[in-house]
Amino acid sequence: MKFLKLRMFVLGLCLALMPAMAVAGPDFDDYKTANDTTGDITLPTVTAGYFVAGDFFPDGTTAMIDGTIEAEGRMIVAMGTQLLIQRTYGSGVWDVVATVPTTMDPCFVRPSPSGNMIALGRGYGQPLLIFPTAVLSASNPPDLTTAAGVVAFTSEYLSYYDGDWKNNLGDANDDRYFIIDGGAWPGPECTYPYWEDDDCVFESGVGAVDTQSGDPANDTGVLLLEKDGASADVDVDGAGNLIAGVGYGTNTGELRIRQAGQWDPTSPNNIDFNNDMNLLADNLLSGAYMGQDAEGNFHVGGGDAFGTGGPAENGYAAIIEAGVVGGVADGSRGPVIDGNRSDNAEYKYFQDDPYGDDSATGIVANTWARCTGVIWNPTGTGSVGSAADYWGPGVTPIMTYHCPGSAGDDDADGIPNALDNAYLTDNPGQDDTDGDGYGNVADADLDNDNTVGITDAGQFRTAYGTSDPDADFDGDGSVGVTDSGTFRTRYGENAPYY
Repeated sequence: MKFLKLRMFVLGLCLALMPAMAVAGPDFDDYKTANDTTGDITLPTVTAGYFVAGDFFPDGTTAMIDGTIEAEGRMIVAMGTQLLIQRTYGSGVWDVVATVPTTMDPCFVRPSPSGNMIALGRGYGQPLLIFPTAVLSASNPPDLTTAAGVVAFTSEYLSYYDGDWKNNLGDANDDRYFIIDGGAWPGPECTYPYWEDDDCVFESGVGAVDTQSGDPANDTGVLLLEKDGASADVDVDGAGNLIAGVGYGTNTGELRIRQAGQWDPTSPNNIDFNNDMNLLADNLLSGAYMGQDAEGNFHVGGGDAFGTGGPAENGYAAIIEAGVVGGVADGSRGPVIDGNRSDNAEYKYFQDDPYGDDSATGIVANTWARCTGVIWNPTGTGSVGSAADYWGPGVTPIMTYHCPGSAGDDDADGIPNALDNAYLTDNPGQDDTDGDGYGNVADADLDNDNTVGITDAGQFRTAYGTSDPDADFDGDGSVGVTDSGTFRTRYGENAPYY
């Protein structure tokens, strides 16, 4: 099993030595250098709604799908009426693992710190769904609105834009509290039932939901902080710091941070965004995507970047070095104010959209693979600096992986695990002639029924001595003795094939 294998990771030194300087770790240093391997993954085409929302299952999770598919390091996306997972690493082939009856915006899909639970925001006015990863199935995708084990928070006051699980200072067993940006949170003067309280004023900001609530239909969560401006993503980093931002307004891209230990969903104290949180960055994208990589570097995406706003700022994502984030959180240094899109020791930017005209550039991190993916829209006019690259049905997003030198490469073939369609079997050529997502070198399932069996044996005998590309596992141009040995080794295996 994948989670039993030995992997050696290089740990970064994430330490701010002085207000104007941070010592970066190897992941941050390698981004966009000769050691940075880049490659593209095709995400599912938008069939309804607007965006494809996605995230990765965390490093170390033992969660399984259908009892055979390891969730660890695999991407899950929400699009239209479907949840889909990547068939295998490095593949642009996706399998439906759950459905909902109506089109999702979608807002977000977030595996928990342990990977055993998932939070799904279906869109404005729709319930927040919390469910075990084990509910998902590629062989028999459930309807999440009727499946056993799914909890729906349906209060009209519990609206949302995006969210993140409370990391609890790295405790992977904390799958309880979910932090949400947006909503109509009951203010501190409110008493239950809120709709009968004349003095009750609902606030816009960030709140928390106890996903183990005994009354999810009426649970409105608790207000953590108030803020001015439109909703954005919200992030709880591995140190337990709370990071919130402004998505649109006069202070678009303003990101603020509250240190771990100074906020608590079990004892909310109504934090003021402007006065009680340290300014992390000013004018840094729209904050539509927030998170951290395996080293703790903070990444952010959206529709603006390191500048004064406007169409010319579309099509970027950025990453801030972990030591800078920690220093701002504890007050030992000041914020990142304006980078002018020039890389330095504190932050780096990404423009994988070649024209820089994407209306909503995303960025997510695969902590298992130690790679970071930038999600962008390849359609549009192609005019540099335009804002015409809008999302919608028919768009097929691209995710460009940035994999530093510390990224895993289990088969030592020079292809990082995140980009390898057979990551346990040496195959630098990445051949996949039948287009099923699995590299030929590991894929003896010639009839594509997810099992290497008798029918496949018959097809292989017929192909022996020919140039059939699907049975040419070693890619030498003919089906011969070496391929026969590979087939015998793979006989009896079930998908996935690594």
